[in-house]
This record gives sequence, C-alpha cells and structure tokens, in this order.
Amino acid sequence: MHFHLPKPLHGWRAFVGEVGIIVVGVLIALGAEQLVEQWHWRRVVGETTAQLDSELHSDARSAYSWLVIAPCVDRQLESIDSALASARNTGRLKPTAPLTPSLEIFTEDSWLNARALQVADHIPPDKLARYSRMFFLPRDLGGSVVELHKEAAEMRSLSGGLSLISHDEIGAYQRQSGRVHELLDRVELGETLLLRDSGIELSGAEKKQMLENDRTWAGQCAAPPDLRRKFARGD
Repeated sequence: MHFHLPKPLHGWRAFVGEVGIIVVGVLIALGAEQLVEQWHWRRVVGETTAQLDSELHSDARSAYSWLVIAPCVDRQLESIDSALASARNTGRLKPTAPLTPSLEIFTEDSWLNARALQVADHIPPDKLARYSRMFFLPRDLGGSVVELHKEAAEMRSLSGGLSLISHDEIGAYQRQSGRVHELLDRVELGETLLLRDSGIELSGAEKKQMLENDRTWAGQCAAPPDLRRKFARGD
C-alpha cells in the first residue's frame, strides 16, 4: 500500500519559502512584544523608584524634624524623673514640664504598592535590597511614635504636680518613664539610621527651615542633630 503526499500548489520550494516567511514574522512579533514589555517595565520601574525616593525624602524630613526637638523632650523627661525621685522623700510631686514628643508621620505606601503590584520584581537586586532595608525603618518608627504618644499622654497629668502621691503611684510612674525612655531611644536610633543610610540628602535650606519652625514652639533647646553619634549596643 502506497501513500502519496500532496504536492504544494506552487511546488516545495515556494512552500518552504512561505513557511519561512511565517516563522520569521512570528519571531519578529514575539521580539517586538518582548521589547514593548521591557520598555513598559522600564518606564514603570522608573516612575516607581521616583515615588519611593520621594517618600523616603518625606520620611527623612520627619526624622530630621523629630531629632531637632529631641533635646527638648529629653529635658522634659529628666524633669519628670527628678520630680518623681524627690517625691519618694516628700510624698509630694512638684510640677514638671509637660511631656510633648513631636507627632511626625512616617509612611511606606509606595513600597507596599510596589510589592503588591509586583513592580519590585523588576527593580535591580541591589536597589531592591536598599529599599527593603530602608522602608523597614518608617514602618517601625510609625508604630513606635504612636506608642510613645500614648505613654506621654498618660504622664501629662504630672505637669500640674500632686499634693499627695504614694510610693506605689511613684513606682508606677517611674516604670512608665522607663518605657518612654526606651521608646525615645528606639525612635532616635531609627531616625538617625534613616537619615544616615537612606542616601537621601536634605538641603541646607530644608534643615534651616525645619529648625526655625521647631524653635517657634519648642524653644531654643531645639538643635541640629548629630548624625555621627555612636549608639551603645543597648540603644
């Protein structure tokens, strides 16, 4: 039994040529699609990294403004500690400076969006590692600042002084002061690392403006932070 393959209408040479043209066309189309996709992601990554840098810059401004008034908050807490220590002997709490830590906002919205929309998968590995490391700080700072304000609000009643205060009450306030000290150290460390390691540079004009603004309500205790400060292992 013999099988006969049908012959192309215009011959095998013409048929192979036509198939070749089709294959080349498909390859060109696939290559063009890949180029378009690469261009698309290059554009999206460029826009996203600009948003990431902008948000880090905003977080860096918040960190700098906080650190400017940090010496004022430290003095307020020292006043409370001193009054509590004295009250152990007298049974009376002298009026103290109100504890007023700055309420700064730290965000990571652009980083969360980049991950949710899978844009982060197209960012070069070295940049991706940097953003991942840097945006951990605003996340931690945001939570610590809220917790710190809750603790500080509960201690504001001390600013008016107490005519009578028990040892148990003093001990409770001293433990609360210890938590505030810990939170202040954590916030200050995170903000210093953010300013020092993010690669975001604040201009001299920005720093000057923030210093002037903070001094209008915090006083002359507000001062430019020392970003070269060495932190102890326990900080």
